[in-house]
Formats: sequence, structure tokens, C-alpha cells
Amino acid sequence: MNRKIPLGLTIALMAIAAAITFIISTSYSMGIFNGLVADVQQRAEMYQKLEQIDAYVRAYYDGTIDEDKLIEALANGYISILEDADAKYLTAQDYTLYREHLSGTHLGIGVYTYPDGGYPTVSEVLANSPASTAGISVGESIIEINGQSALDLGYSAATELLRSPAGTQLELTIRSGGVDRTAVVSTIQMTVGTVRTATYGSLGCIKITEFNEKTYQQFMAAYSSLQSQGVNALLIDLRNNSGELFDSAVNILGALLPSGADVAINIGRDGAESVYETASGSRMITVPTAVIVNSRTKGPAELFAAVLKDGVGASIVGTQTAGEGDFFETYPLYDGSAIVLPISTLRSTNIEIEGVGVKPDYEAPVAFDDTDEELALLDETTDPALKRAIEVLTSLLPPE
Repeated sequence: MNRKIPLGLTIALMAIAAAITFIISTSYSMGIFNGLVADVQQRAEMYQKLEQIDAYVRAYYDGTIDEDKLIEALANGYISILEDADAKYLTAQDYTLYREHLSGTHLGIGVYTYPDGGYPTVSEVLANSPASTAGISVGESIIEINGQSALDLGYSAATELLRSPAGTQLELTIRSGGVDRTAVVSTIQMTVGTVRTATYGSLGCIKITEFNEKTYQQFMAAYSSLQSQGVNALLIDLRNNSGELFDSAVNILGALLPSGADVAINIGRDGAESVYETASGSRMITVPTAVIVNSRTKGPAELFAAVLKDGVGASIVGTQTAGEGDFFETYPLYDGSAIVLPISTLRSTNIEIEGVGVKPDYEAPVAFDDTDEELALLDETTDPALKRAIEVLTSLLPPE
């Protein structure tokens, strides 16, 4: 028995085809997917095969098809066969969170979550947020929101409730180790702090937790504060920094390096190179500098460490970095979703990052697993890498 394909499906397939065609066309212009689909005929065959599969399923499959899941699966499947773990497909909800994360702002109670057993489970708690004030911790699950089961709501709907407009009061049931408790919190719109400072005698320390759109302003304010205190050495802690926004890192470097210095070299997929140079060097580093890194120091943070080593002779302390030097571009799709593709590779003048990482000049053992939670409990006497970095900088200072 033959069945006509519903008009809605035909329109959906046309939309999918148009979206994929746009992606491939854009990718061709940048040389990313050369050779992935050889010619127009192959693309036509791809669409034809998809249409045939859909026709057979709708004609003979005795069940229902979730159209939204079908479209998401097609998009996700396309990106998954690129054999590049850095290429990502983001649902509309994921893309909203991704843009928020890069913007350096947060709407909600101050947590990031992942689905575990159907419940939103906390993967990160932002400092000075309603969640941190309420004592919510990483690993805990949110079981109920305003009396509604998070499992019944579904993960997407539950996380949307956690992102209700600022000022919304939420009564949460939190489960930890099989024990439930209640927490009442209100949502806020907050700026995420990515920079912290400390001093150790005459040494100034700046900790950068990630690079986002707010990091430049926060770093320069912290740097100015330390300069006004008359520090005679600078320590920059980049451990566990895996932010993806290279622009922020490059802008900071542009102020810290001498005018006209090479900040980074961008190598396209076709091998062509372009160089980022400092515009002014207005806040050039003139004191001994050290950078602490570890295996979770990734992307922009690796470039930051490498350029400071090349540009001002900074000493690298800790363990070898992750070796992820790809530069990403985001391409929004018609329905609010997006794809993120690595389109080039960044390196410093003398240090290759992608697949190699930045090697320390002075190795230091990690503190337990070097998680942020563990590092927060340590100080200059109990943190091996911090202690080593202070020793290195002290040795570089002129005798008093």
C-alpha cells in the first residue's frame, strides 16, 4: 500500500536539505570540507536516499515518529561523522546557553547542569550566586521545582524553569547521597566573575578561570589594581581554564606585549597564515612574570601562556597543557540551533599548540586531581605549583 508523504514532512525535508546545503556551501568557501561531498550529484544522491528511507518508514513502520527528534538526529548525525571531536551541533537550547556562557553573563540561580537519570545534576556552581549562598554543590541533583517532579517535567523544561526571569522564587528539592533537602532561591541576571587576585608579599597573582566577553575588562581592572599596589613580579594562574573565546585572550595580550609584537599566528585549513599584532602595548609587562598551567589548560589559555613566554619571557610552571589550538567559528541555523566548527589553528611565534601543548619550564606536581574545588582549599604553602611559581619569581627578583 502506497502512502503520500505528508506536506509537513516534505517541507521539513526541504528545510533540512536547504540547511545542509547552506552548511556545505559555507564550508566549501572556507576550505573546511573540501572533498567531503565530491559534487552536486553526490549531494543529490544523499537527499534521495534520505527521502527513500523516510518514505519506507512512513509507509510500513507501525509506530509514531517524533518529527522534532528526527530533525535533531539528522543534524547531530551529520556533524558526528566529521571525525572531529571539536565540531559540535547545538540545539536551540544549547546554543542559548553557549552564547550566554561566552557573553560572561548568567540568568538563573547560578548553576550549570547535565541530565543524570532524567534529573538536572549540578556540574558547576557560580561564585556569589543564589545557588552558592544556598549551599548547592557540584554532584547534587535537583529533584523537584516548585513541587513539580523534574523527572516528570523533563530535563529541558526543568532547566528552563531554573532560568526563569530574574526575581522568580523557586523552591527546590535537592538530593545528595540519597538524602533530600529543600532550598529556596531566586533567579538573577548576573555577571560571571572570571578573574581573581591575590598577593604574596611583593608578588601579585591573577587567576583567570576562563576567557569570555567580560574577561578583558575584569583582567585589566585586576592588573591595574596590582600595579597600584607596587608589585614587583606577576603570576598568572591559568589552571583549568578551558574557555573558548580567543578574542578576549588576544585583546589582553595586545595590551601586555610591546607595541607591534606578534600576538598570535592564525593558520587556515588551506595553510595560509595571518598574524595578529599588538596595537599599542599600553600596559606592557615590565616585571618578572610566571604562568601556572596544567593538563586542563586549553585553547585560548594555552595561547595566552605561549605568547607570554615568547613575548615577555614568562616562565611556565606546572604540567603540560592540553594541546588544543583550534580556532572555532559558530554558524547559527534557521531554527535557533547552531553548529560550531574548527576553521583554523592558532599558535604563538615559537610554540605550536595544537596536538602538542605548552611544556612547562619548571614542572610541579598536581594537587590531588587539580580540580577547582581542591585548589580552592590550598594556599602558597600547600599548593605545589603555586609554591614552585613563587620560588621561581623570587629567584628572578634583584636582591634587596
